[in-house]
Amino acid sequence: MFIFLIIWLIIFIINTILKYRSQPLPAPSTTYTPHVSVLDNSKEVPKKYQKPIENLIDTYMNYCNNKEYEKAYNLITDDCKKNVYPTLEQFQGYIDEVFEGKKKIYNIQSYSIVDNKYIYNIRILDDILANGTTDGYYYYEEKFALIEQNGEIKLSLGDFIESKTPHNVVEDDNMSIEITNVSVDYEKETYSVKVTNKTDKYIVFADNTQNDEILLDLGDQTRRPNNMQLAFFFVLPNATREYNISFDKFYDNGKTSQKLIFNSIRVLNNYNWKTGTTDNDLNNAVKLYSLAIDLNQ
Repeated sequence: MFIFLIIWLIIFIINTILKYRSQPLPAPSTTYTPHVSVLDNSKEVPKKYQKPIENLIDTYMNYCNNKEYEKAYNLITDDCKKNVYPTLEQFQGYIDEVFEGKKKIYNIQSYSIVDNKYIYNIRILDDILANGTTDGYYYYEEKFALIEQNGEIKLSLGDFIESKTPHNVVEDDNMSIEITNVSVDYEKETYSVKVTNKTDKYIVFADNTQNDEILLDLGDQTRRPNNMQLAFFFVLPNATREYNISFDKFYDNGKTSQKLIFNSIRVLNNYNWKTGTTDNDLNNAVKLYSLAIDLNQ
């Protein structure tokens, strides 16, 4: 009787195992949602744009892999061409660097959605299967902006988003100062500032001798320039000069640039850029003042 029970138990266990093995395994689940924003998962690229965006990026990648430079160049925005790759030769250099050597594959992920501009993180990788090697696994990442231009979606590359020509002008007895262009990248804003000195004196804006000489006002905080550490921003008597002033600012941080502030304008009788502004310069200054340019005019 005991032997019979053991045999029955063995048969029962085997049948149970075979029963579960015959059942189909559950399908693997995935959380990959390439058109849902990483920064705000309540935002999704509109359905009508999702397939065109996928097709555009795929076409662009194929052109780049095949070194069809002009076809790839025609897929980017006019603004990106003008500001980042003004010639086909410059664009070709960028493609040759990113798509160097081996064939590449890619993946995409919506990163943020701002003002009807769709920012995607693009990762470009070596295609190990196609290249047949595992030597030196390479990948490259950057932000692409997908922007509708003249009724069709185009690419903006190299982390560049757009440029603006606000022509904000402020004028007083000493000078005229104008913002001629704002270049917006994913991680920074760059202001082109043209100053015309109307006096026979020197006008100094920044030479790293004063605190917070230039600031970008974001409403609840200010930012210092990221490219003025070694730059001397001054204008000779009766001259015009243009400077580019760059500030760290993420495009999708929800903040709007309010004012460009010049905190320490010095109208000086004499100025030596090698020494920067001295105490004697300040003591004998024609005028010391500050000025803010409203960026929302």
